[in-house]
Parts: sequence; structure tokens; C-alpha cells
Amino acid sequence: MSLFVAVSLFEIVAEFTQNIFLTSILKPFILPLLLGIYLTKSTSKSVLYILAIVINWIANILFLFEHSKYITLAAIFFIFSKLFVVAKVYKEIKLPSLFPFIIGTIPFLFLFIYLNFLIFQDIDFQTFVITIIHSVVMSLMGGIALGNYIMRNDKVSKFLLVSALFYAFNILFLGIKFYYIDLSFLKPLSMVFFILGHFSLLQFILLSERAK
Repeated sequence: MSLFVAVSLFEIVAEFTQNIFLTSILKPFILPLLLGIYLTKSTSKSVLYILAIVINWIANILFLFEHSKYITLAAIFFIFSKLFVVAKVYKEIKLPSLFPFIIGTIPFLFLFIYLNFLIFQDIDFQTFVITIIHSVVMSLMGGIALGNYIMRNDKVSKFLLVSALFYAFNILFLGIKFYYIDLSFLKPLSMVFFILGHFSLLQFILLSERAK
């Protein structure tokens, strides 16, 4: 845990100072360290979660290149990683009805509709399709998280909701940076939300597994 926190903090500092060399060294270690924490503490190793982390790690490596074709490929890998996350989350909580899920999805849909409205004039059709699919997947996760919080409002549901919110802001800032306006602080902030989102999701999964 201490190593994960240290590497994450140094990575955030490297992003804010735009130290590309340090970022390229530190960033590839964040998710493997997180996975190491999970494998050490988990009472029942989830293939879905492990696959999600591995695929997301590949996406992170591709994002380091910051070329349009690599960013597009990274976005596709990111979609698949989030699909595995959604499957894992749904398996853990199983909402009793669709109503809380539908209510929970609405604010996330608005957020991603706003993002797509900002960027759609500056992207090609392929990228637009990817962002739409990405938005749907993230809205599904957000809907499950918020719906679960509405129904249960316990420590486990709070970690899941916080994770979904962090992921949403991570995507929002990255989308604005790469496809709308390239402000220097957007990528470091997205990294902060990325790390916090992953850590919160890990806490949710560990607590969920222990509760069984």
C-alpha cells in the first residue's frame, strides 16, 4: 500500500510539472501495484477485476504516446476494461429493480452528453462513435453506483459511488484536453481522479468480497 501511495504521489507531481520522463517511468507501475494490493488482500480473486486492471494498464501505456491513433486504441481498451468493471460491480450488488438504476444513470448521461456536445465538431466519425460507446458504458457504471447508493447508503455503496464520480471526471477532463482545448492542468487533474477512482473501486470490491 505504501509503495502504491508513494508512486501515485510522485506520478501526480510529475504530471503537474510536465516531467514526461518521470511520468513514463512511474505511470506503468500504478495499476500493477494496485493489482498487487488486491491479490494480497482479496479473499476471492475475481477474474473480471483482474482482466479490467490488465486491460486498463495496456490503455495507460498507449496513452503515454499521445498520438491520435494510440489515443484511439487506448480508448477502445479503456472501454473493454470498464465493461469488465461494470460486470464485476453488477455481480457484487445486483440491484433489486431497474428504477434506482435508471434514476442513477440520468446525471451521468447529462455529464457525458455535455462532453460529447463540446467535442463532436472537432473529432472524426470513428472517434465520435468511440466516445458515445464510452459514455454509455460509464453512464451504466454511474447508474449502478448511484442506484446502489440510493437503495443501501452504506460504506460499500459510498466507495462505489465515489469511484464512479472520480472516473467520470477523469474521462471528462481527458476528453476536453484531447478533443476540445489543451489546458495544461487538465491531464494532471485527470490523473488525480484516475488514481482516486481506482483506489475507491478497489475498496468497494474488497469490502464486497469480505461481506459474502
